[in-house]
Amino acid sequence: MKLNNWLRTRPGLNTALGIAFATIAGLLLLGYLSTLLRAKGGGPLLDVPTARRDIEIGELIRGDMIGFKKIPDGYLVPGTIKNPVHIKGGRALRFIGKGEPFTRSSIYGRNTGSALASRIPENMRAYSLQPGRSAAGHELRPGDRVDVLATSGDPPRTRTILRDRVILSAGASSPSDGAQETQGAERITVLVSPAEVETLAQAECEGEISISLCPPAPPAGGGK
Repeated sequence: MKLNNWLRTRPGLNTALGIAFATIAGLLLLGYLSTLLRAKGGGPLLDVPTARRDIEIGELIRGDMIGFKKIPDGYLVPGTIKNPVHIKGGRALRFIGKGEPFTRSSIYGRNTGSALASRIPENMRAYSLQPGRSAAGHELRPGDRVDVLATSGDPPRTRTILRDRVILSAGASSPSDGAQETQGAERITVLVSPAEVETLAQAECEGEISISLCPPAPPAGGGK
């Protein structure tokens, strides 16, 4: 009672104490909310490499195409590449939208992991074939894009069955015993849909498979 009477006689002190208590309460509340938001936000923020612009499938990724975005660690998808050194010089295995983080399944390069399965995007498949003829000979490389042609029938007829498919791996193959090596042929693995796997298997059974090398993917937006 005496304390209340004493405070009433000193309105300035009463106001100062009220402000002090309100400030302390506000700081405590702010700290609590900050901790809560950090927990709900997926942990600490990381500088994650992201695409500065849209990147087309098969396009070579240069340093000026890599930006950074702060993303909570808990929100990163499995396989997200955090070091830009492992991105520069790779090729896009699928379309990568502006602002999208780079993952091991979205690009191919010597520093992005050697396991073939890790380079297959979701809902896609890797199909290995040995074309009878190749427009590029033994110069095919992972990340190149090819059209796949099938020749069959009597008289033989050729048709393009797949267009603009990305090569996941390429390498010279050894001819089997008694088999004659086809000039310019090498075994390649291409990225296709599950339905296209059946198309390729059927074409190989019916006749000969050949490939034609496509030009590099044009930069999205004219390279701007």
